[in-house]
Formats: sequence, structure tokens, C-alpha cells
Amino acid sequence: RAQKKLPIGFGLCSLTPSQVLSLLHQPSMFSCPETRCPSPTIASVTAGASRFLPAVTVFRCSSVSSSWREGASEALQAIEEVDLHNFAHVEDAAAARLIQACPHARRVNLCSCRRVRDDAVIAVAKYCLSLQELNLTGNPNVTVQALDEIVRNCPRLMSLYLAGCDRISETHIVGKYARFCDIFDEEEEGPWTA
Repeated sequence: RAQKKLPIGFGLCSLTPSQVLSLLHQPSMFSCPETRCPSPTIASVTAGASRFLPAVTVFRCSSVSSSWREGASEALQAIEEVDLHNFAHVEDAAAARLIQACPHARRVNLCSCRRVRDDAVIAVAKYCLSLQELNLTGNPNVTVQALDEIVRNCPRLMSLYLAGCDRISETHIVGKYARFCDIFDEEEEGPWTA
């Protein structure tokens, strides 16, 4: 049978549990080929639909019920990008919990997350071993020790964005982290070339 894909704007978190249950009775709308289940459950619908939502939205859906939590957990396992740059007030512990739930994240954006400290960055180093890009721009609290954990544990790391990280010295950026940072000499190249 043909699978219908949910549109990107599908607002799963705005549905009530009874609306989700009514969707479950439309087998042509959802399928779960990974598990070959004959009739979808709330968890499988949540997991399938969550693939089209940002990680933060999926994480929020996990508080609806245990079935939604199960589906959100499954969906978060597959997420490759965690983008928290619009969440300036996110606390370190909350960011760490979200990152821990996304072990396949390749890109993590904590730009301007001024309350994020080393715990969230160490969670990235511990759980996101396929990390390729980490953006910490504008984060005054991250230390060299946390970045050392990233470099040590994430062998696929290609890019670090560290502008405005007050606790990371320029010596460290142009030294031990240079291979991950796009560094240019403003006097030679000018700010217009960045």
C-alpha cells in the first residue's frame, strides 16, 4: 500500500489525544514500515510525524502522555540537527537533556544560549559522537575543558563556531581549535570577506 507523507507543517503537538486516536483509524494515512506493525499506535504516529518537526518541538511533545513520550523518544533518536539558537533563555540542564535524547545529532546550534554552560556541551561530547558542527557563538559560559571533551570524543567534528565565547581565549582558538574554526586576519582580509 502507498504511504502518505505528512506535510512539514503538520502540527502534531496541537492535536488532542482524541484527535490522534481518530487518525489511528485511518490506516491509509499512516504506516510504520520500520516495525511492520499492522495498526499504528499513538507512539508510532508521534514518531512518524515528529520526523518533520524541530527537535525542541518533539521534546515538548514528550510531556503530553507516556505514549507521546515513547514516540517522541523514538523520533529524537533519529534527529540529526539540534537548533536552540532561538531559545536564549534555555537552561543548561534542559539543553543537556534534549541533547542526550538526540544521540545521532551531527549539528548542534547553541548560538546565543547565554545560560548554557559546560554540562550541555559535555552532553554533546558524551552522546553526539557523530557531531560534525557545533555553534557556540555568543556563549560566555563555555570553557576550554568542555571544548576539549568535544574535540576528544567527536572524531567527525569539522566546524566550531566560537565567536563571542568570552571564556575561550584567542590563543586557544588560533591554537588547539584552529583546524575547526574559520579564522581570518581582519587587517589583511577585512571584515567584508568573512
